[in-house]
Amino acid sequence: MRFTTPLPLAPLAVAAQLVAGCTVLGTVPDVTVLRAPADAKLPQVAIDDTGTLHLIYYMGSMSSGDLFHVSRGPDGTDWSTPQQVNSLPHSVTGVGPIDGGQMAIDPAGRLHVAWFHNDPMRFYYTRSDGADGFETQQLLSVKDEGAVEAGPTVTADDDGNVYVFWHADAVEEARRRVYMAVSRSDGALFDLPRAVSPEAEGACGCCGLRAVTDGAGAVHVSYRGAGDNIHRGMRLLTTADLGRTFSDQLIQPWDVGACPVATTTLGTGPNGTLVAWETEGQVQFADVARLDAPVSPPGEAKFRRKNPAVAVNTRGDTLLAWGDGPGWQSGGSLHWQLFGRGGRPSGEEGSAAAPIPASSVPTVAARPDGSFVIVF
Repeated sequence: MRFTTPLPLAPLAVAAQLVAGCTVLGTVPDVTVLRAPADAKLPQVAIDDTGTLHLIYYMGSMSSGDLFHVSRGPDGTDWSTPQQVNSLPHSVTGVGPIDGGQMAIDPAGRLHVAWFHNDPMRFYYTRSDGADGFETQQLLSVKDEGAVEAGPTVTADDDGNVYVFWHADAVEEARRRVYMAVSRSDGALFDLPRAVSPEAEGACGCCGLRAVTDGAGAVHVSYRGAGDNIHRGMRLLTTADLGRTFSDQLIQPWDVGACPVATTTLGTGPNGTLVAWETEGQVQFADVARLDAPVSPPGEAKFRRKNPAVAVNTRGDTLLAWGDGPGWQSGGSLHWQLFGRGGRPSGEEGSAAAPIPASSVPTVAARPDGSFVIVF
């Protein structure tokens, strides 16, 4: 397995010190580890069809701050000049790790970004304007959502549909639901939000949720339930009719009487869609068509494996990255594992010497050439 770490890399040592891995000859894809810009938190990376990396990240206090966007070309050695995403200053919440912004790239290369601010609780959206900037942010929610503490998620398909999902309702978590606002005009205008998850399953208001379109017309949303304020298992919403109706199924149970402050991610590849999540300090992923066959990285956590990030390349290889550390405010240490198409680990587990920033997360993506990138 060959890991590469482009330089310069902030005040870190060179790749040999950063990565605790080894070199294995063969066809195992490369993994590149990058640091987000200085003082950045809660990064989210995506790669367009040209191989350009796009990164959004949060800067500010725990309660109020701003989102920024930078990019990096396929042969670039540094991030571009930051551009502020939100048009209203200090209108983003970044307590972490379930806050900050979420981003999607449509086939035309347009960026779609969603986030929230908790004073008062409101959900926002914007899109890139084609000139290295972003349009005036749109208010998507129509009421104060009360004690919800997690940011929204966004995804876009090939036909101009943009979907934004979030937890909502100022009620106890056992009665909260996942809401959706959808645009049929590439994000220019959105319908009024409506509930799409079963009321009986609840929604854990301080756990993350994530959405993705699968290229075959379906949209998947992973979220954590809160039935009876105890049943906080991971759940999956799926629509195959452009968001008109949704199915809901349990991914994995987790009965706990308090919010675990856990995150989730989704990744699409040539063989389907993968969902990644945490249960009781272990991270895992599964194909959405085979949720009864989850895969976890070998070995054991030193503290708690959390905040998993999953990506799939064009060949069907999977990269899973996560943080290992105690408590929700600890980003922990960065670890990752590659898996082949059958879910079998490929090579040794990788790790980084520098810690993930407090309350932050790793983010991953697959390049067009089949290699992977991790940003933290």
